[in-house]
Amino acid sequence: MSLPSQFLKNLKRFRLVTFDVTDTLLRLENPLRQYHETATECGITDLDRNQLERCFRQSFSAMSREYPNFGRLSPGLGWQNWWLELVARTFTCASPGVSTEQLETIGRRLITIFRTSKCWGHIEGAQELVQCVRQAGKHVGVISNFDPSLSQVLAAMGFADKFDFVLTSYEAGVMKPDTGIFKIPLQRLNIRPEQALHIGNKMDMDYTGARNSGWSGLLIAGERTDLAKHSFSSLSDLLKALETKEIAW
Repeated sequence: MSLPSQFLKNLKRFRLVTFDVTDTLLRLENPLRQYHETATECGITDLDRNQLERCFRQSFSAMSREYPNFGRLSPGLGWQNWWLELVARTFTCASPGVSTEQLETIGRRLITIFRTSKCWGHIEGAQELVQCVRQAGKHVGVISNFDPSLSQVLAAMGFADKFDFVLTSYEAGVMKPDTGIFKIPLQRLNIRPEQALHIGNKMDMDYTGARNSGWSGLLIAGERTDLAKHSFSSLSDLLKALETKEIAW
């Protein structure tokens, strides 16, 4: 199927288009329910869901502060141990009597499960938009604040052969919105910043991070923002705009 001429015109200046993943292309499907179910399977039956959520949020914030970027710069930690420690802190807070053996079992099961399609869902319009950008002859990639297992998640969700590269913050050594993560694909592909476009759902990490790096940016906000020409309520809305309206970059 041929692409609309307006779509091609809007993307004409770009050689590279990258996407964020979480809440842009894919969404987690009730992750704390999976925590609760896995704990129950391992014999922990006294969990309060509200307390579990509070403990998870507190533990995630603390881990991100103490060991940023999934432990990337913490010698001897590594991303898998980062998640195991997060799980241990969460359940120790929510159910103080849990044993070390149970914590280890729950943690390893959750690491495995969250790299499968069981915990993720497609955001409407994601596959169609990615395919259209590929069909337009652009380099298509991912730039995401994620651990190295992201390629496994994408493969599980049917995106295995859709991207020319998947760049995680763990691999890059810095997280969005740091300009360093946006420079890496430009250097690899010999592309100028003004020839690159990034699409994501976070104003600071995705839109502002890209713009500060000399890229163009589009924001999937889900709500009204001041960026009338670069902000869209959904990927489907963005795709429709690219096909029917002139985007002022």
